[in-house]
Amino acid sequence: MVCAVPPFTKRIEIACKDLTELAFFPAFRTAEQLLPADHLYAGLRPFYQARAAVNKGFKKSRFMTLPGFLEPLKAARAVVDQRRAFYLNQIVDYFPDRLAGPKWRGRCRIEGIGHLQAAQQKRRPVVIAFCHFGPFMLLRPWLRAAGFPATVLMGGKASRRSPMRRFMDRYLLWPKSPPALYHDHWHEVAENLKAGHPLLVAVDVPGGKQIHLPFCESWTFQMASGAVRLAIRHQAELIPCNIIDEGNWRFRIRLGRPVPRDFLTADADWFRAGKHLLDEMLPDFHAHPKQCTTDLIRCLKQNVIAPIPAPCVPAF
Repeated sequence: MVCAVPPFTKRIEIACKDLTELAFFPAFRTAEQLLPADHLYAGLRPFYQARAAVNKGFKKSRFMTLPGFLEPLKAARAVVDQRRAFYLNQIVDYFPDRLAGPKWRGRCRIEGIGHLQAAQQKRRPVVIAFCHFGPFMLLRPWLRAAGFPATVLMGGKASRRSPMRRFMDRYLLWPKSPPALYHDHWHEVAENLKAGHPLLVAVDVPGGKQIHLPFCESWTFQMASGAVRLAIRHQAELIPCNIIDEGNWRFRIRLGRPVPRDFLTADADWFRAGKHLLDEMLPDFHAHPKQCTTDLIRCLKQNVIAPIPAPCVPAF
């Protein structure tokens, strides 16, 4: 039986994290008002570089085997750099209400925004499929800043959303659109899609039904089918999406080509829809391998080839 309540030590860790964020939250928001974004980033970078280096000492090596283009992730320096970038990018989430202003607006380019605009014009629901790649936690605030009131579908139940996250939610743009919906909110998910609010759904998660897709030579990508099934059920556009960290708090969101409607019928093969999503995302994985996170890499499964049995030689 799986316990629905996190272990005691985990709850203590979450509580400490929330208290730390609550202490720094007003300080960072004040500093953001007083300093240019580049100056604030430069001032914080040494601190988070040191924090990432210290934390590296408490973490064991993550992966024994990786596809060739991901091998650089094994380097200790790459682990520290990836963690430092994650810490710094989390800070941008402290002022989502300011990202639409002139100070921040030019720091995130959105490619393929026409796909979202076309869906809005057709009054068609939108499901945006993403992976834990780059600063994925910033997809929602940047899309909201661009005028699309995106909501994230989270695993588990709403009761597990931390008090700190609930406190930070009040600073999001588009307050009438829920910031997050959970697996015990299926009615709200349907209403949210019907209202025209894009729903962000991660496809590199272990839960639910999975699609097994060819990734590269001798590797398979295990993709959660939830985004595909939601798009079929609600007759929604299914759009692949990645966000790329271009350094110094500059970002690029790339919205790929929507999944063809033929792949999203009630009797369609989920494989074709999943393969379309992965094919649209793969160029970014190859171009920026150091932005592939642990959650994404855990979905990669090495194909095991059974040994060819030796021919039977008759005895004389």
